[in-house]
Amino acid sequence: SRAEMCGNGARCFARYIQRLTGATGSITFETVAGVITANFQGERVTVNLTPPHGLRLNEQVPLATGPTAIHSLNTGVPHAVVFVSDVEKVDVQNLGRTIRRHEAFAPKGTNANFAQALDPNHLVLRTYERGVEGETLACGTGVCATALLHALATGAASPVHVTVRGGDTMRVDFTQDADGSFASAKLTGPADFVFDGVISL
Repeated sequence: SRAEMCGNGARCFARYIQRLTGATGSITFETVAGVITANFQGERVTVNLTPPHGLRLNEQVPLATGPTAIHSLNTGVPHAVVFVSDVEKVDVQNLGRTIRRHEAFAPKGTNANFAQALDPNHLVLRTYERGVEGETLACGTGVCATALLHALATGAASPVHVTVRGGDTMRVDFTQDADGSFASAKLTGPADFVFDGVISL
């Protein structure tokens, strides 16, 4: 099985290392999911994500509200995406929990994302995260999966911007091979220093 990763965690780790070392331009570090390269532009950090895999488009998943078209893609962790007309009207807690544990995504389950297109290259996103078992303010791998699935469904060109629940707008840059598969995906967003400290174990 493939190792999992956290896109926002990678960005924040890179920003912390930059703060400690004074690095400029870019740094590279190794994770269990592979080698990550981070580039810095002021307060914003760009990281490459692991190659997306496990693409499933327009799968009709039976829910209590009726059959629902769900797209899915693994961008380091599995993500299911539902495109909606008004993301504010979605019951993310309950519908997200249902999708997260649905047999269609067994045995590991999935993160559940609900996205609304504001324009062809700008989405707004709400995410129910596996493990947290609730809605979170931002999920980097979910942002990437949603942007890539939107591009496949609509033909949107790179980059796609995604505004998350916490208010930040992230950017997903990607390239596609001739067969439509994604050759690369990069996530850019802010990473602000809050504090550091020492933990005694």
